[in-house]
Amino acid sequence: MPIQAAFGRLLALAVATAVMAGGVLWAGPEPAWTLEQQGRTYTYTLTLSSALPADVILDVLFQPRHVAAFSKSAGRLVVLNEHGPVNEVRFDTRRLIFKCSSTFLRTLDREAGSIEIEMTGFKAGWGKLAPHAQSSRARYTVTDHGAIREIVYRQDVETDKPVSGYSLRVLRKSMGEFARDLDEYLRRPDLVRDADGQPGLVK
Repeated sequence: MPIQAAFGRLLALAVATAVMAGGVLWAGPEPAWTLEQQGRTYTYTLTLSSALPADVILDVLFQPRHVAAFSKSAGRLVVLNEHGPVNEVRFDTRRLIFKCSSTFLRTLDREAGSIEIEMTGFKAGWGKLAPHAQSSRARYTVTDHGAIREIVYRQDVETDKPVSGYSLRVLRKSMGEFARDLDEYLRRPDLVRDADGQPGLVK
């Protein structure tokens, strides 16, 4: 949401999906995120700010080693392919009786300040107990506002049916965890460029 993530990314945030029809759920004052639904589709939007340079933020949001660190709530990340500005990753997620694997194709457009994320595979092991994600597209956009960079993550998901009860609680919890984890990760003071010019965490 992930991910997405993660995320998105997020990221396997489609483990359980849907909220009350037409409703908007706020995660709280900081970080700010919303979750809206129209029928079987929902949109998750997260907005953050960072003083890090835009190119560092893009690398952190794109590189699998960083995505794995801030998307722990989405499950275990497995890198399937890496080819320059394109990578393919899989999130293996388990929450009590809910288990699934979600595969995402992620494309970095540094000039546009964005990362496009498309779900290319989804396998769930819960049968008819909860909804199944049918499609998911997400996008990170990083905008420079001088001293501060604004990061917006938007994920649009379609499921086979809306849900409520336990699945709704799981969804809200996953979204909140992802928002907090990413916000905290971007605030780390030791997020710097390493000797190869790549963002890395000094231990």
